[in-house]
Amino acid sequence: MSGGEQGAIDAALSIMVGGDAADFEAAQDVLNAVGKTIVHVGPAGSGQTVKAANQLIVAVNIEVLAEAIAFLEAYGVDTDAALKVLGGGLAGSKVLDQKGQKMLDRNFDPGFRLALHHKDLGIVTSAAREANVAVPLGAVVAQLVTATVNQGDGGLDHSGLFKQVLQLSGRK
Repeated sequence: MSGGEQGAIDAALSIMVGGDAADFEAAQDVLNAVGKTIVHVGPAGSGQTVKAANQLIVAVNIEVLAEAIAFLEAYGVDTDAALKVLGGGLAGSKVLDQKGQKMLDRNFDPGFRLALHHKDLGIVTSAAREANVAVPLGAVVAQLVTATVNQGDGGLDHSGLFKQVLQLSGRK
């Protein structure tokens, strides 16, 4: 599943399901109660693989958004305006929409905790190694998440990765 706690509350989760097609069909009523996008993605284990890919994409996007905001702030740009215009172009994304303002406000109240993303990125890097697939950006972000969690910020929303970028940049 993807969409976090709010997605579950709003019954708007994206749910990737692996397993037998007949079992998937039998579970539709339960899945429809909490999800909006519900897709059978293949045999048993496929849902976990798609979830790992989701977490890889999200983590890298959060990291690059954090870097972009730190970059904009260093130049004194109106960051609210910058995020608005970036959101209207190719750089626009759900990550920008949902996490950009949290970073600007330095509000890292948990939605999806860094500790959980840390666990998921461990799954990604392990599975990538097993499949002999290079995930260089994912590996770097996994290490940044590890450092952030090890510094005591595992309970923060994963947008709290911004704190690590600011620290690495010598900024507050």
